[in-house]
Amino acid sequence: IGYGTLHPKTTGGQIFCVFFALFGIPLNIVFLHHVGKMLSLLCKKLGNYLYEKGMRKKKIKFLTLLFFLSTGILVFLCLPSLFFQITEGWSYSEGIYFAFITLSTIGFGDYVVGKQPGRNYFSYYRSLVAIWILFGLAWIALLFNL
Repeated sequence: IGYGTLHPKTTGGQIFCVFFALFGIPLNIVFLHHVGKMLSLLCKKLGNYLYEKGMRKKKIKFLTLLFFLSTGILVFLCLPSLFFQITEGWSYSEGIYFAFITLSTIGFGDYVVGKQPGRNYFSYYRSLVAIWILFGLAWIALLFNL
């Protein structure tokens, strides 16, 4: 995502970062692909259930896509934005903006979690946000798979 707030400062650190990225980026893609596939299987199970209930395939595709789109928007954009509003002191629209900019991998760096001076964050806050980012990226991968 590259917010620019955390970066290697030494030549050795920069070289390590390049080699780490050569392996880390493909491994991250594989991870996101597998999580996206697992979520796709859930989508197929939902589709099979609806098919057994007598629903047409076109309608099933539309409903499953709508279900995962609306659920993902709620879980990965709306609720985290409320959480950021409370924890960071941002407005709700700033939280939506941050969530979208982060999960779309644009990452301007104008909003960064856990960096406001004078704010007390709970100890695992940034780790929790990192997990949210991973699963949010997997949700995006699921949408591409669908």
